[in-house]
Amino acid sequence: MPRLILNPVAGTDEGPALVARINELLRGRFGDLDITITTGPGDGERAGFRAASDGETQLFVAGGDGTLNEVMNGVHASGRLSDVVFGLLPLGTGNDFAAVIGIPSDIDAAVAAFSDAHVTPVDVGRLDDRVFVNVSAGGFVAEVSEAVTPELKTVAGRLAYLIGGAQALLSYEPVRARIEPIGESRVLYPSDALDAVGRDSAAGVAAHDVDLQLFAVCNSRLIGGGRLIAPEAVIDDGWLDVCVIEAMPTLEFVGLLREVARGDHLDDPRVSYFRTRDLRLQFDRVIKVNTDGQVLDATSCRYTVLPRAARFLTPRG
Repeated sequence: MPRLILNPVAGTDEGPALVARINELLRGRFGDLDITITTGPGDGERAGFRAASDGETQLFVAGGDGTLNEVMNGVHASGRLSDVVFGLLPLGTGNDFAAVIGIPSDIDAAVAAFSDAHVTPVDVGRLDDRVFVNVSAGGFVAEVSEAVTPELKTVAGRLAYLIGGAQALLSYEPVRARIEPIGESRVLYPSDALDAVGRDSAAGVAAHDVDLQLFAVCNSRLIGGGRLIAPEAVIDDGWLDVCVIEAMPTLEFVGLLREVARGDHLDDPRVSYFRTRDLRLQFDRVIKVNTDGQVLDATSCRYTVLPRAARFLTPRG
């Protein structure tokens, strides 16, 4: 029997009002339905683990990127990630991954799209022992995520990212980082720092140290409610796209962020963009790292990719 896991406080707090409608729509197209309502952090992960352990193969997730991340980590912990087909109903503030795979923001349209959908395999990124399907980012981006509280999302909706960004700009200090791709990598857009340490088509990206404004390790293109941090990322190519933005004065960084919103930042000499399947990052202090909406503290990160390890319902065309 399909199962729905719903976060009632995702995005602008519309979940409770939509429970009955989502239930009606899904039952009308997929029959009987078990429903789990999350009430706090970690509930989505526990619900995903139980659903997969119970043998569920069709799992609908109503919430934002963070809710999906929790549920996927629970399913992954059960050892049955490849057995489950996910249907994503976007109730969050940003809904970046839903946008990338073509899920309509309107709930009626999203459920209607599921009834004539493809089952699409997608890559899964892994940060240490946790998985993600969209983006894991650290530095300034994660500081913004920390500032964008659930209460701010409820009050401000998508403007919460703008407000949180303004708060983070006032307090963020760049971090010294060691960037070390392991195995094969491909330079797509070099920065001055990357050129300075040397690179070639055989070696790919050399290990190097930078003062870091932000980094993003991307399976998908979008971050922060539609900003094109990785405009060339493909969700099923077996690679992680990595964008590194070096430290710069605040006003220059504000200007560059406008370029990031449009995906026009890759030619800036302080931005490097490359592909890898295995990446180690080390920092000279504890920083915040956001992984699909879940924020953690880290002094080092190890990223790998699980090719086509998860399956999603995606609209035809």
